[in-house]
Amino acid sequence: MSGRLRLAGLVVSAVGLCACTPAQESGVKVIVGARLEPGAGREVIDYSVVVVADGKFRAVGSQSATPVPKGSEMTRGLGMTVHGVSGGEPIEVGRAANLVLEGGGQRREMRNGDWVH
Repeated sequence: MSGRLRLAGLVVSAVGLCACTPAQESGVKVIVGARLEPGAGREVIDYSVVVVADGKFRAVGSQSATPVPKGSEMTRGLGMTVHGVSGGEPIEVGRAANLVLEGGGQRREMRNGDWVH
């Protein structure tokens, strides 16, 4: 009897594992921990979260107040600064996601939610 129970347990486990699929990419990008200089006279945030989806800023705020969406592509920003592109719009929810992330000898640029450099 215990052999049958063990076999049944293995079958149930195998079926459960077959039902698992890898997580799909959400298309959401998140920068975590960078100093945020949002522009337009807004307050600087030392440890920020910047959420980008569909080419726009979806959430911008402090790490303590801004959740990171599950399944998002995370970029570590510790020791770096995020600011708008030269002459660009401020970093705020609803605007096109155009920004620069720089620090530690690195510089990355995002245009309309896509990393270009």
